[in-house]
Amino acid sequence: MNKKLIIFAFALILLASNVLAIGITPGRSTFDFERNAIKEVEFTVVNSESRDMNLIVLVQGELNESISVSEVSFKMASTEKEKKLRYILAMPPNLKPGLHAAEVVVIQLPEKSEASDAFIGAAVGVATQIHVYVPFPGKYAQAQMNVISNPGKVNFVIPVHNRGDLDLARVRATIDIYSPVNEKIATIQSSEISLLSGERREVAGVWETSSAPGTYRAVATLIYDEETLTIEQQFNVGEEVLKLEQVEVNDFNLGGIAKFEMLVENKWSQQVTAYAQMLVYNKDGEVMADFKSAGYEILPLQKTLMVAFWDTAGVREGTYDASVFLRYGEKSDQQDLKLEVSERNIRVIGVGYVISAESDGEGIFGNTLVLVLIVAVVLLILINITWFLVLRKRLKK
Repeated sequence: MNKKLIIFAFALILLASNVLAIGITPGRSTFDFERNAIKEVEFTVVNSESRDMNLIVLVQGELNESISVSEVSFKMASTEKEKKLRYILAMPPNLKPGLHAAEVVVIQLPEKSEASDAFIGAAVGVATQIHVYVPFPGKYAQAQMNVISNPGKVNFVIPVHNRGDLDLARVRATIDIYSPVNEKIATIQSSEISLLSGERREVAGVWETSSAPGTYRAVATLIYDEETLTIEQQFNVGEEVLKLEQVEVNDFNLGGIAKFEMLVENKWSQQVTAYAQMLVYNKDGEVMADFKSAGYEILPLQKTLMVAFWDTAGVREGTYDASVFLRYGEKSDQQDLKLEVSERNIRVIGVGYVISAESDGEGIFGNTLVLVLIVAVVLLILINITWFLVLRKRLKK
């Protein structure tokens, strides 16, 4: 029985460390439809745990027959930090208006046991998405709403993308706010913009409030010329659910893959399923990078590490504005940052304070893995002591 417990605990350690063994960047590539066009895209597989691995590459989704990959299987040695691959997208002659998607999936195969033919661990997969947008005839907008709650005020930011083949002269939003008992308590108006076909910009509004803490609901009616679109979003006033405590980027070289390690605390008394999304803006305020972490289950009142990758090919040294969204269900928490990018370092700075420091070590992730191993060893020692006491008691009888 003792041996089974030891094997089970060791298997848990293997599975826990296997989950984040690989990464991929970019997370998504987006294209406007061009009849019969050929697009060649390079993507990078990251060996984030420096392991010997066997991997396979699959294509899935609606456009899978239009995509070919440079390699369908390959190996990575523990000394290889990353592997460059390519896919070719041959756009079909005709597609219906709207979004058409596919994924190139890289799967890490489980390791084979040296003692038998059994496999240890679970297969782990990461994907880079391919999105192709076909314009809708006429006027057509897509939008989402981000809510940033601060003491005394709530900011509503609505990114709007013109997916039609006509320009939009006037785009604005009316935002109705409902209390926890579903009573409408306020209406605010956003800023107004215009949008060219295919362009993406934001409208925003601010709600000054002294309302009691709780979960509120915002219903935004986006008005673009003579068309409308309704968006709903829940948000919290006076309480923080997820807190971004620390961000680190280690072992970085400009032009390579930046590994962002984000330490997130769940301040709720319930488990939360969440992921992190980071937007990086150029000097004109336009989104130059948009990347996400995987999804994480964060236990009540616990902390977890979220990992996301940014391909900095073509990025120049300088200071960039950035936003991190911690998304869970229909809600999100936002933290605005600045990224000081140099040749061998990314320094992450919050509003008025540094939330990451330069480090020559392995970063948060290395410390977390060490902590997991220490806890596992302590657990095994306690199991052995308990088993020994039980046996001694039986022998005395």
